[in-house]
Amino acid sequence: MTLSNEPVFNWLPCPVVFITSAHGSQRDIMTATAMFVSEKEPLLQVSVAQNHLTEKLILSSGRFTLVIAGHRQQELAIQVGSVKGSDTDKFNKFSIQFSAAAPKDALIPEGASAWMVCQVESSQLIKGYRLFIGRVVDQGAFETPPLVWRNNSFFTLNPA
Repeated sequence: MTLSNEPVFNWLPCPVVFITSAHGSQRDIMTATAMFVSEKEPLLQVSVAQNHLTEKLILSSGRFTLVIAGHRQQELAIQVGSVKGSDTDKFNKFSIQFSAAAPKDALIPEGASAWMVCQVESSQLIKGYRLFIGRVVDQGAFETPPLVWRNNSFFTLNPA
């Protein structure tokens, strides 16, 4: 058996997601990861850097939309992850078009795989990040395969 000095968590695949949030006239989108806390409830968890615009908007509104990135949204994932929302409106900067099938109050980029509107159940600060646990209150899926991140690379999921 060969042991690697590489962090093992880099091998754990995770969905590429966008967190979209809005409150008043402000809105933001960021690239993130998420995981289910419970499918039965349904609850999920996201992590947001403390004092960033997304954190402030979620705390103010008490909700966020988790968008599972579609397989053609690699560039968008890199773009929205490279700019701070407090410096610029990322939706305008990157000409993000919204899905016509999305609920009126959910900011869902065209080309997404699926979405979940979440109400914040709880949050906790941990070393410069705020973990939000959200209850899914509305959801939908498109015919687009999801984008996955593993070992510093993007992948598309296909049925086995």
